[in-house]
Parts: sequence; structure tokens; C-alpha cells
Amino acid sequence: MRRKLGLSLALIFVLVFTFSIQAAGPEDLFLDSDAAQEVIKEQATEDWEDDFEMVKYQIDNQTAAYNWLIKVEDHLDLLKLAKEKWDTDYEMIKYEYENQVAAYNWVQSQDEHPEIMAAAKEKWGLDYEMVKYEYENQVEAYESIN
Repeated sequence: MRRKLGLSLALIFVLVFTFSIQAAGPEDLFLDSDAAQEVIKEQATEDWEDDFEMVKYQIDNQTAAYNWLIKVEDHLDLLKLAKEKWDTDYEMIKYEYENQVAAYNWVQSQDEHPEIMAAAKEKWGLDYEMVKYEYENQVEAYESIN
């Protein structure tokens, strides 16, 4: 009985967590445009001081990445994780997000060795780059001994 209750509570938590991630859009994850621009400028100035060409380069790249990110509509759970990892480094958030989505799509396309895939997913959760890496290594090892 306790086990069933514990599993039920865990399932409810996962559903609520998943719904809350999916319900929130990029506009709920990121600073508004003016605040983001201020942070971007401050960071670029701190990074490059009086190298104005590099300050501008960083501002332009970070702004372009921010503008791309606030339009994302898919895989918001992965976007949220990338945001948590990289905070206001919008280029790195975009890079992380794109890599995770590509790995997620690859993972979803695999249909061989489901037991190995299940173990990789259990070990790495939503880190699909690591799920892919783990799966590939485990399959290679499995196939070499069988």
C-alpha cells in the first residue's frame, strides 16, 4: 500500500512538473528584452573592457541568440534545463538547447537494443547527449562480446 501511494505521489509530481514546464513559454524563462540587453552589454564590457570591436561582436552574437531563444516553441523542458545551466549566456543556452534537441531526436529514432536505451535513459534522464553517448558505447561493447 505504501509503495503504491509513493508511486502515485511520484507520478503526480512528474505530471505537475512536466505540465508546469510545458505551460511556460520562453517569455517566462528569460528576462524581458530591455533587461536582457542591459545584461548582455554589461557582460560584454566586463569581458572585453576597451576592445570595442569585441564588445560589439559579443553584444551582436548574444542579442541574436536571445532573439532566437525567445521564439522557441518546442522542447521547452530542454530549453529550461539549458537556461538553468547557462543563466544569461544566450549563445551557450542556444548551443546547449540545439545539441540536446538533436540528441533527443536521435534517441527517439533508435529501436534496437531497447534494454540498453532504457538503462541509458534511467542513468542520464533528460541529458540526451549523455543518453546517446551512453547508448552508443554500451551497444558497441555489447555487440563486441556477442
